[in-house]
Amino acid sequence: MSPLDKTIFEAFRNGEKQAIDAVYTYYKAPVMRFIVSMVKDSNDSESIFHEVIMKIIRRREKLCTDEGINAYVFTIAKNEVIDYFKKLKKDRERIEDFYKNRIDTQYAMSSSEEEEVFTNLEHALEGLSVQRKKVIELSYFQNLSYQEIAEQLMISKNTVKNHLIKAKMMLREQMA
Repeated sequence: MSPLDKTIFEAFRNGEKQAIDAVYTYYKAPVMRFIVSMVKDSNDSESIFHEVIMKIIRRREKLCTDEGINAYVFTIAKNEVIDYFKKLKKDRERIEDFYKNRIDTQYAMSSSEEEEVFTNLEHALEGLSVQRKKVIELSYFQNLSYQEIAEQLMISKNTVKNHLIKAKMMLREQMA
């Protein structure tokens, strides 16, 4: 991968929109290949890539040289993938704990039935995009309002509603 053009890099550091677009385009294919090779899911990889780009944009003024930016970008991507897998593990544990506590004693299930429900739920949640998983977690596990979720994820309130509606529909279909 050849280094980024110095004029584009300087314009990027100054926050010029065309330069930001150029950096986005320049890194999209190689970074996406890198992320997809580890995550194996194009939707989640796209979300991770956008997180990488947002971090680079937020820190653009601190970048000293375009010589080391390639390594910097791929290091951020690697760290985001590690965070993604840690989050998946934490989400799974949180979901298991949540549903174990929610199971009503009058509907006592055998451990094999419980395991089947958790396995089905886990598989159903794996079918959701990273963004929808975040919205579900923030809404149901952290009891945040639509507005709080929208502010935290930097999306509109209606997008939060749409994510919740679609996620619930998908979960109902897959759990039925």
